[in-house]
Amino acid sequence: MNQFKKWALWIATVVIIAIGGYQAWSNSAGVISKDSITIGFIGPLTGENAAIGEGIKNAIALSAKDVDVRVIYEDDQFDGKKGIAAYQKLRTMDKVDAIINTTPTVIDAITPLLQADPIVVIQIAEPELSGDDTIFQIMPSGASLYARLGEMAREDYASFAFVHQEGAAFEKAKNYFKKTYENPSVKFNEYRIDDSKDYRTVIAKMKRDGVIAYTVIATPSVGVQFIKQVKEQGVGSVLVCNADMEVTISEYLKVLPQGVFEGCKSAMFADRMADSFKVAYKNAYGVDAGFATDYGFDAVRIIKNTYDTDNETWVNALKHLLFDGASGRIQFDDLGVRVPEIEEHVFKDGVFVKR
Repeated sequence: MNQFKKWALWIATVVIIAIGGYQAWSNSAGVISKDSITIGFIGPLTGENAAIGEGIKNAIALSAKDVDVRVIYEDDQFDGKKGIAAYQKLRTMDKVDAIINTTPTVIDAITPLLQADPIVVIQIAEPELSGDDTIFQIMPSGASLYARLGEMAREDYASFAFVHQEGAAFEKAKNYFKKTYENPSVKFNEYRIDDSKDYRTVIAKMKRDGVIAYTVIATPSVGVQFIKQVKEQGVGSVLVCNADMEVTISEYLKVLPQGVFEGCKSAMFADRMADSFKVAYKNAYGVDAGFATDYGFDAVRIIKNTYDTDNETWVNALKHLLFDGASGRIQFDDLGVRVPEIEEHVFKDGVFVKR
């Protein structure tokens, strides 16, 4: 996830698209007839994040085929500079009607360009900032997961440590957690760590501060070493998992024994991926639908069903969208960020399950 944000329904102007199940989506009667639409996709199709990018690309192709939309695919290799070049090509040469983007650094880089020359963008991974613009984030804000985690921790622990690496995304997660956790009856501790792989000083502070429970938000290589050293130094603080750890748990389990995480609680977006989409994807590609593929599939449907040649009308339709898609119910808040559905998870017998 670290690799890889008030919604009001105005009855007078609401645009409701309620399409349930893949068969209904595939029925031409369920698709609004518009002029030909060209969509540009920017995402990692090569490099270490290629598996995710290719999965999303496949889902987009599957969705576009059913609704007769042309898609032009550009590889950013999860790199901001390459993403800018891809964006400029799509706008100036291909003259696309909309863009589906994945990489956070790319959307952060092109936001000023979008403000000067707006175009609808369906964004998958979370950018650093959100605003009242033409960017609509189909993946809910990861920060909302930390707000829920803070509520969970407040119920169980009178003292808590939030351990994190430097960075705007990590700071944002910490601030959301702190806002819902902190009150006069609990003690909040914050510790920053780097990639030095020596965390004795921080761990000594945890002991001194009497930390009852803690969570770590960091890249897996850093998170693994921190948890490992906490265990080695005999700190009795309870490990509380989080969404970042849940998404990358396979990396943690390469180094740490499964028992370290047994009973570890977390907050995660509810899995609403439609069974019909899973079947359609498996039939088309011979593999299971992976992370964020349902977001890619829905992005095409949203663009197709709300498209208008007048940009202001189109954006207004997206702001008042209510859509049941492959990834579940989609509606955006006043900053164009998907309203989340969150559930509590626990690590049990090697996997995270609903609590």
